[in-house]
Amino acid sequence: MVTNDKDIPKRAYGELMYYLEREYRKLEIVFSKVHFIGNQKDVWILILSYWEDCKHFYNKNDYIKAFELVNYIWGMLDILANLDLLEIPRDVKKWFKIEQNN
Repeated sequence: MVTNDKDIPKRAYGELMYYLEREYRKLEIVFSKVHFIGNQKDVWILILSYWEDCKHFYNKNDYIKAFELVNYIWGMLDILANLDLLEIPRDVKKWFKIEQNN
């Protein structure tokens, strides 16, 4: 059982950090460009709250929690994209599952 970041073997830790950094940078771009166009603003506010939590954990070097949130956020964004509740610019649309379905 993994109890903290130090228990993760170096190779796995490197891989985790690679994917965390990549997805975190993509989310920074997405949140600066994507707009919610649905009526249920509380859903978007919830996702933004998860993003704030992710940034908090990332800045505190709690990379496991940040990585979990990155994946959770992407899942929620993909759901909204598939429901046509996001206005997604062409340059970031490739990062969404919706692009793979079209």
